[in-house]
Amino acid sequence: MNPIIPTTTFEPIELALMQRVFNHACAERGLTGKSGAAIDLAVRIIELYQQGARNERDLAIQLAKSTLLTN
Repeated sequence: MNPIIPTTTFEPIELALMQRVFNHACAERGLTGKSGAAIDLAVRIIELYQQGARNERDLAIQLAKSTLLTN
């Protein structure tokens, strides 16, 4: 994904990265992939990726921060 041009499509490598972050975050929180909380988590991961968090570490850090702010 080109960081300069916003898009709603992702390359397979980007989807795989977000999937790994999602799987790890769900496991940490004890969520199933179909729960409402898991769906909210997926949406937040995509938002963070679109905002510039482009690796697993950055996504995990930003996700933890945003979770703390909403709880």
